[in-house]
Amino acid sequence: MGETTSSGRRWSRTRRIVGGTALVLAVLSATYIFLGRSSLLDVEEVEIYGIHRITAVEIEEKLGFRRGDPLLSVDSQEVQRNLELLPWVLAADVERRWNGLIRVGIVERRATALAMVAPQRWVLIDISGRVLTEALPFPPDLPRLSGVHAAGTPGSYMSTDSTALLAVLGALPTELGQRFYSLRRDGNEIVGDLKSGQEVVFGDDGRLSAKVIALAATLTHLEDQNRNDRYIDVSTPRDVLLRNDPERPKTP
Repeated sequence: MGETTSSGRRWSRTRRIVGGTALVLAVLSATYIFLGRSSLLDVEEVEIYGIHRITAVEIEEKLGFRRGDPLLSVDSQEVQRNLELLPWVLAADVERRWNGLIRVGIVERRATALAMVAPQRWVLIDISGRVLTEALPFPPDLPRLSGVHAAGTPGSYMSTDSTALLAVLGALPTELGQRFYSLRRDGNEIVGDLKSGQEVVFGDDGRLSAKVIALAATLTHLEDQNRNDRYIDVSTPRDVLLRNDPERPKTP
């Protein structure tokens, strides 16, 4: 008899615990639905920062929500993915705040070169080969890539035959990169044209760091000597060749 009474008490206590847990979950669920779907937690304001080349209108078109929508209906990760589809967006961060504010942080890509999209029509690309713009009426003063497949639409990437040229650009210090008018594929070689009229032969895309160091040192040496040799061949970094015509190489 005692065992039956004890067992009944345990069962009663278990039912109370289960019932209490279910009640708490129901309350929490109801609270979530109430707060998430009521006007108490709507999107009140959207704050966008970090944009320079992109407009706020372009950002808002990709958000997928509007002011007045339930705050909890905003999927931050999905919004982030949508924003990163914009050609200029390198990274996006979306933060929801309980006061109804959504902060959108944007990191923009940096244009590093021009690529041809049609004869004598140029678009901006970044160091990864991402196409950033339509054809520009007045292209800025950036290195022009040639000897590779034409660029596509904004948001697409350059063909893999431009990878070596972009690798060269990535290896160049900013000041040295600004001296280049163009980079091109010439057969299996990478060739650059300086704004001074000099031509730089890099050879393949191996040992780029050593080639860049050799080029910088050679240009400094030529300036000190008041020389303007037409061809600078750094394809073998430890044995830079200088010439004023393709037939007579000479060392610095």
